[in-house]
Amino acid sequence: MIEFSVPSAVVQIGQKLAKSGHASFLVGPGLRDLLTGISPSHHELSTDAPLREILDCFSNGVLIENRRVSVMVPSQSGPVDVSPFRAGAQIENDLAHRDFTINAIAYDIEGRKWLDPHGGRADLERGLIRAVRSAKDRIDEDPIRALRGIRLAATRGWELDWEVENTLSRAQLALTEIPREPVRRELIAILLSAAASQGLDLLDRSGIASKLAPGVAPGSGSVVDRLACDLELRLAGWLRGTRARTVLQRLRFSRPSIDRVELLLRFHHSDDQIHAMTPAAVARFARRVGIHDLAGLIALREAEIETAGVESGAARKALQVLRESLASLRDSERTASTRSQLTLSGTDVIACLGCKPGPRVGRAIGYLTERIRLDPALNSPDALRQLLRDWVDEAD
Repeated sequence: MIEFSVPSAVVQIGQKLAKSGHASFLVGPGLRDLLTGISPSHHELSTDAPLREILDCFSNGVLIENRRVSVMVPSQSGPVDVSPFRAGAQIENDLAHRDFTINAIAYDIEGRKWLDPHGGRADLERGLIRAVRSAKDRIDEDPIRALRGIRLAATRGWELDWEVENTLSRAQLALTEIPREPVRRELIAILLSAAASQGLDLLDRSGIASKLAPGVAPGSGSVVDRLACDLELRLAGWLRGTRARTVLQRLRFSRPSIDRVELLLRFHHSDDQIHAMTPAAVARFARRVGIHDLAGLIALREAEIETAGVESGAARKALQVLRESLASLRDSERTASTRSQLTLSGTDVIACLGCKPGPRVGRAIGYLTERIRLDPALNSPDALRQLLRDWVDEAD
C-alpha cells in the first residue's frame, strides 16, 4: 500500500464543515483507490451534518438523489459527494452498512486518524473482497453489490471471500427487477476488464448470467478474453446462443450497439458458406458487412475456434478468404481517401490534359493518387500538373 495523501481541495471541504461544527470523514471507493495508488474519479465525504446544513455550507453544491441523498460539491480534485451519516449519528454506523470492508474504511480529515473497524486495510493489502459483517445482509440490502464484487474481482485482480461468492446467487432475481442502468454499467466494466473471463465465470457459477441473459453458454469468458477491448464485439462473444436483441433491449443498451451485436452474431458463422461462394459473391458479402464488422466477424470466429481447440481446415481456409477480402476493402478505402485529398480536382485534371471526361481522366487521377500515396510531398497543384505532363509524355 502506498503513502497516503488527501487532495488539498478535499481537505478544504472537510475544514469548511469543521468550521460549522461538524466532523467529516473521507470514505468509500475514492479512499480505497487513493490507498492503492489510483486517481479516483470522485471523492466521498461522510459527515454528521444534516442535509440542510450541508447545502447551506456549500452554495455551489448540487443535490443528488439516488439510492442515497448527497450534495455534490465541485472541486479542483473532481466532484466531492458530501453525505450525512447513514443508519445513525455515528461514523461507525455508517461504515457498518457499507458493502465490502475495503470500502468501509474512514479517514478523519481534521483529526488525521483512521477508523477501520472491519479490517478493510488488511483486506486491501491481501486483495480480498469481503463483506461487512454479513454477506447475506449486505447483498439483500442492495443486489447490485453482487455485480460490484464481481466487477472488482475482474478489473482489479482481487479475490472474492468464500462467503461473498457463496451469497452471489441471492441476487439472481433481484437484479432482473431493479433499474437497468447500474446493472448495465457493471456488466460493461466486467466485459471490458483485462480478466473478463474471471468475471463471466463468476456470473455463470452464481446463476446471475442465466437470469440476465437466458441461454448464455457457460465458459464464454474464454472466447471474450481472446477478443479486442471492443464492447459490441465482447457482447457478441458473451451472448452467443441467446436472443441477444431481447437481452440487450432489456438492459437498455443503445440501438446502434444492439444492431451491431446482432449483425456480428448473424454472420459470424459465415465461414460455413464462404467456401461455396464465388470470389464475386465473397466480395459482395464483404462490402455488405463493411470493414469494421468484417474484422469483428473474423476475430469472433477465430476466438471460437481457438477456444474449442478443434482445428478445422475448412474454417481456417474460409477465414483466410475473408481476411483477403478485408485487405482488399482496406486498400480500396485508402485509395478513395487519398484520391479525395488530391489538391487538383477532376476539372483541373481535364483542363491540364486538354481532353473530355472519360476513362483517360480516371487513369490520370489513379496515377496521381498512387504517386502521392508514395510521396505525400508531391501533393501540390504545381507538382501534380508537372506529374501529369510527364505522364502524358510517357503515354504518348
